Amino acid sequence: LGPGFDCLALALELRCTVEVEPAHDWRLEAPNDDGRLLSYARRLSPEPLSLAIRSEVPVGRGLGSSAAVLTALTAAIHAHPGGDIDPGQVFGEVAAAEGHPDNAAAAVYGGLVHTVGGRVRQLPLHSAVVPVVAVPDVLLPTPEARAALPDTVPLGVASRTASRVALLIEGLRAGDLELLASVGADELHEPHRIALRPVIGELMAVAREAGAPFVAISGSGPSVLALTSGDQQASIEAAFASVESVEVLTPAIATTGVELQSS
Repeated sequence: LGPGFDCLALALELRCTVEVEPAHDWRLEAPNDDGRLLSYARRLSPEPLSLAIRSEVPVGRGLGSSAAVLTALTAAIHAHPGGDIDPGQVFGEVAAAEGHPDNAAAAVYGGLVHTVGGRVRQLPLHSAVVPVVAVPDVLLPTPEARAALPDTVPLGVASRTASRVALLIEGLRAGDLELLASVGADELHEPHRIALRPVIGELMAVAREAGAPFVAISGSGPSVLALTSGDQQASIEAAFASVESVEVLTPAIATTGVELQSS
């Protein structure tokens, strides 16, 4: 979430589902699996399982698809057979495997979350806040996005970032669009990532021109997230759609995180 880099995250209602059944041999049905998910699953379970993964989350677009899959997979294996889910345990394991605790926290707990030092706090979020997401037809792998960032930032950037985070959290709590608009553009990571994929900057610009009070790169990009009210939603959707090869998503905010369903 812009200046909330690596510490603030917002869960969107884009779900990943894992079905688990006992099996004589390991079997994993998943899109885009390169073997890492099966290796991870084997570390969690001493017994072979049949696993089927389905996900609504666009892959490689900065929408936390990896954290969502790992969260669902971890919870499903721990809950089988007939067990329960310990959110703290799931979060710890996913954060360690994922390397990004903010994504893990949002996937496990839902809503607006703050995480630092392995601790998670769910923050209040006003019901008037509406997300609109632009998903361009380009990829920005997280390692590439991370490699573009500097190791240090000037004191002025750090100070302004702290101010922006305070305004962002209060604006989301109160549903205050003027306060959200006063947050402004991030300086920690967004300029470096916009340089990697110029379509990010184009999407952010058209959203602001359409009246979006808060616009940020979603995760490491290239997707762009606008937070607004229902009154401005249609104009922001149209602005995003005006950019070539862009899919526009309007998911609700997920007020709950990982869920267990028994068949």
